[in-house]
Amino acid sequence: MACFRIRSSAAAVVVVTMLLLQACFEVSASSSLQQHPHQSRKMLSVDASSVSSSGAGGPSAEPLELEECSEDLLEVFQNNAPSMAGGMPTYSVEFTNTCIDCAVCDVHVACGDFASNDVIDPDKFRRLGFNDCLVNGGRSIEPSFPVSFQYGNSFPYPMTVASASCDCN
Repeated sequence: MACFRIRSSAAAVVVVTMLLLQACFEVSASSSLQQHPHQSRKMLSVDASSVSSSGAGGPSAEPLELEECSEDLLEVFQNNAPSMAGGMPTYSVEFTNTCIDCAVCDVHVACGDFASNDVIDPDKFRRLGFNDCLVNGGRSIEPSFPVSFQYGNSFPYPMTVASASCDCN
């Protein structure tokens, strides 16, 4: 009889633990969605005047139009990469087009006095002058095809998109 009580107690502990883990996962997933609301803004244009009259009660979402194109469609990710021989810090940079159905071209980045100890393919990233770097040789960056490169320097250079065009014909 005592063995049965121990097993049922152990089973109850396992069930309660699993329920707590599931609740924590759901809270974590919902909070991570709330931390990045801007991502849906970039992918969809939601107009308050276009509220559905079909009884669904929610706004209708339309893909971004060409005239809504801006440098906000590009995201710059910069992370530490494995160091070069000799211990020089290396950084990985990725430019991602967040528009779902448009290309972005002629992307210029504010990059300060950018310099690298590594040779960077100038077709991917090239410094034109102080605080002006060109991404992908000015060619289009398609959705789902990020442009990335690595550079070596003793510190990372802050990079922000200064200008871009969606007229890529």
